[in-house]
Amino acid sequence: MQIGFIGAGKVGMALGLYFQAHGFPVAGYCSRTEASARKASELTGTVCYDSMGLLCAVCDVLFVTTPDGAISEIDAEAAGLLRAGKPAGDKVWLHVSGALPSSAFAQLSAAGCAVGSLHPLQSFGNPSVSADALEHTYFTVEGTSKAKETMCALLNACGARYSELETSQKPLYHAGACVLSNYLVTLLDTGFYFLHAAGMPEDEIFDAVSPLILGTLENVREKGTVDALTGPIARGDTGTVAVHMSAIESALPQYAPLYRSLGEATLDMIEGKKLGREKATAFKTILRGCGINGHEIHDEIIPNGKGKTGKDYDAHGL
Repeated sequence: MQIGFIGAGKVGMALGLYFQAHGFPVAGYCSRTEASARKASELTGTVCYDSMGLLCAVCDVLFVTTPDGAISEIDAEAAGLLRAGKPAGDKVWLHVSGALPSSAFAQLSAAGCAVGSLHPLQSFGNPSVSADALEHTYFTVEGTSKAKETMCALLNACGARYSELETSQKPLYHAGACVLSNYLVTLLDTGFYFLHAAGMPEDEIFDAVSPLILGTLENVREKGTVDALTGPIARGDTGTVAVHMSAIESALPQYAPLYRSLGEATLDMIEGKKLGREKATAFKTILRGCGINGHEIHDEIIPNGKGKTGKDYDAHGL
C-alpha cells in the first residue's frame, strides 16, 4: 500500500513519519510550492514530486493534507486527471479535515472513486513530535466502503484506536472537538483574567492553578463529568453564585453572559442527578439577574461577601 501526500505541511509530514514507523511505504509529497514538498520529502527520506499526476501514478492511497479551503481545488484537479485518462480513479482519496466530510471530494465521488476522511484528534506542531503523539491519538474515519476498509486496515496495522462516523455526523463531531480544544483555551484565558483582575500577579497564575486544572481533568477521567463536578452549583450553594454574579456584573460585566451560559449548561448537566428541580430553578433565577427569593442580586448581597442572614457564602471553598 503505497502512500502519497498532497500538501506538505505539519500534518502531512507527521502522518508520513507515523506511517513509515509502522512499515508503510511513503512515496513522497507534492505541494503548491516546491520548497515545502522538498522539505517534507527530505524529512521523511522520500521523493519530491512536481505534480499530482506523477504522485498518483505511483501511489495506492492519496492523503490530501492541505487546508480545508484547498480540498475542492484538489478534487477538481484529480477529476481532471480522470478525464484525461490518468490513473487516478483506482486510488483511495483521503483528506484529514475534522469539519468536512468525504463528500468534499464531490467530483471524485461523483466519478465513483473511493473517498474518505481520516481525522486524528490532536493538534499539530513540530512534525517529529506530532508523529510521536500520533501513537496515542484517537482517530475517526468516514467515507465510502472501500475508503473505510482502507483506513481501518491502516489504523489496525498501526495499533491505533478509532471509530467510524456517518457523513452527516462530521460537522457536529468537529464542533465538539473545537469546544474541547479551542474553547477550552478561551475558558482558561477567561479564568486567568478573572484572577488577575482580583489581584493575582499575572505571571504566577498558570503555576498557581495548574494543580486545580489537572486535578479536575483526572477526576473527569476517573468519575465522568457529572460525578467529577464540584463547586457551588454541585453543592446547591445559591448564595455563592449570587455573589459571583454581583461581582462580575460590577467589575467585569462583559463576562456576565459567559458566566450565565456556563452556569445554565452546568444546571442542564446535573439537574435530576445531583440537583433537584427546585434548587435548579433557584439557580436559574439568580443567573438571570433576579437574585435570591426574587430580590435583585445587588439588593441582597452585602459587599463583605455575606448575605443579609450573615451566612458566609464562600465558606466551602471551590
